[in-house]
Amino acid sequence: MNVTLKPELEKLVTDKVKRGDYDTPEALVDYAVQRLLEEEEEEDAHLEEIRVRTGAAEAAIDRGEFVEYDERTIQNLAGDVHERGLKRLTAGADKTDTRG
Repeated sequence: MNVTLKPELEKLVTDKVKRGDYDTPEALVDYAVQRLLEEEEEEDAHLEEIRVRTGAAEAAIDRGEFVEYDERTIQNLAGDVHERGLKRLTAGADKTDTRG
């Protein structure tokens, strides 16, 4: 396969090979394509995680496991989040306390 690069990309490849970053232009292209494939795999995994979490959230909503906020109750949200955070911190501290 032959690939023609824009002049600025060709210069970039040439400079990286001259600097010793890669043995050959082909090695740089091999590396770049491998990184592209890895990034696509990571993105696919991330999207799958989002799908799973969204599905779980939708199922919880279907089971009625949610809190509906309005103008009155939204004011309590920050306090509720703070309280839950403190409980988690306390629970984590209890697990890591090695004083006996």
